[in-house]
Amino acid sequence: IFALALLLSSYFIYNSVGSIDEAAINSLSLVVELTKHIRTKAGGGAETGENFAQFFPHFLWVVRDFGLQLCDEAGSAITSKQYLERALTPTQGFSETAEVKNKIRRMLLAFFPDRDCVTLK
Repeated sequence: IFALALLLSSYFIYNSVGSIDEAAINSLSLVVELTKHIRTKAGGGAETGENFAQFFPHFLWVVRDFGLQLCDEAGSAITSKQYLERALTPTQGFSETAEVKNKIRRMLLAFFPDRDCVTLK
C-alpha cells in the first residue's frame, strides 16, 4: 500500500529530528525495500530501477529541532538544500559498511532527482 501511495503522491515528505546523520539516512532504507515491489514495465523481466525517477514524486526532508549552523567548511552560509546534498554525498571507501551506506544514498539520489530540505528550529 505504501508503494502505491508513494507513486500516486506529488511529494514524499520525510520527517526527522535533530540533523541529517547516518542514523537518519539509514532509516530511509525503506526506499530500498520499497523498490522490490515496484515494476515500471510489463512482463516478468528483472527490474533495474532505471526508470523509477520518472514515476517517483518530489522528495522533501523536514528536519525538526534543528540546532546546527548551516555553513560549509570555510564558514560560508549554505542553504538547507545544499545541506541535504552534502549529507547524500557517498562516503569514501570500499568496505561493506561503506557500500551499505552508499546504496541508500545512491538510491535517494537516483530515484528522487527533485529533492529539497527544510530545517525547523
